[in-house]
Amino acid sequence: MKKIILIFTALSMMLISGCWDMAEINERIFPYTVGVDLNPDKGDKYLITVSYPNIFAIGKNASQEERIYIISSTSSTIFEGIRKLNTIIPYPLYFKHLGTIVIGREFAQDEASMRELMDSANRDFSISRKIRLITAEDLANQVLCSIPIAVRQEAVDGTLFNMLKGDKRTARYTPHKLTKFLQEMEMTGSTIIPRVAFHGEDIKIFGGCVYKDFKFIGHLGEKDNGSIALLRGEVKETSVESPFEDILISYAVTSTKTRKKLDVEDEDLKIKIHVETEGILREYTYKEKSENLDPDTIKKMEEELSKVLEEETKKAIEILQKDLKADALGIAEYLQKFHPKVWKEVSDDWEEIFPEITIEPVIKVKIRRRGLTG
Repeated sequence: MKKIILIFTALSMMLISGCWDMAEINERIFPYTVGVDLNPDKGDKYLITVSYPNIFAIGKNASQEERIYIISSTSSTIFEGIRKLNTIIPYPLYFKHLGTIVIGREFAQDEASMRELMDSANRDFSISRKIRLITAEDLANQVLCSIPIAVRQEAVDGTLFNMLKGDKRTARYTPHKLTKFLQEMEMTGSTIIPRVAFHGEDIKIFGGCVYKDFKFIGHLGEKDNGSIALLRGEVKETSVESPFEDILISYAVTSTKTRKKLDVEDEDLKIKIHVETEGILREYTYKEKSENLDPDTIKKMEEELSKVLEEETKKAIEILQKDLKADALGIAEYLQKFHPKVWKEVSDDWEEIFPEITIEPVIKVKIRRRGLTG
């Protein structure tokens, strides 16, 4: 019996493997931002830039002042660029906690490079599919190198990641993840991701960059980006200003509901996008309480605010249809899901059909609260 136990123990010890490839946490480097550019100099195709925190500058007993390290390398492929970076730092890069990929403008305009980047990021098991994507106004390398001198610095999670994570309820820009980018490229061929630049002494994220077939094709300003986000049902908070009886009123949106409806008139497609908003009357100067905030006055305010939003959304729709010819509203996805027979008829010619269909925004504003004076 003892011999059997000894044999069983010996076999167990042979079968139980240890963590032979384990790396201690202090023997890894955790980058939070990667920038990708087409190399502006002659030579290798790509310029890869990585930023990561200096752990010795974090905490109460910090022994160093430099909070962020920036390293770069050029390479013929993105994978090779990362490999070369690993040869110039003391410990290997570990991308499981990578928060943001910054895409240089020229890189974004090159479809082949964008497809290579998306394929590499989607194929790599160590990269989270929730990683944020953002497009630089010029070079991604310039944005990353500007962060250490910016007024705002985040040494733990990264400045850009915290801005995209913490301000995701705004309509000035719409945070975008890798998963969403790939899904929308597959479903509609178009999407919008935020734009970043170094302004003055700080980093600014604003507006949107429209991508079509993996390629950057044009910009949207903050207001147009907010209008598209409203039509897509992605706005949680935003503000609207409207003239009303010779003054300016301010309305804060706190919730939205969006739905699309298809009408077919004489074989022409017409899409109505119904948006219902609820919010708070933030600013309104009036003379007499009793005669200014009655139900009729509130109703007139709601009508004026609805008109303003409809005008703004129509302008943004025209930019997508006529200027960019990019279905970033998700119309194709809506037809595929809810009207598959119609989609089957138009799918082959969608590139020519989308700019010509009628897209009508129908906005309904509801003022739920009027502040303490109401």
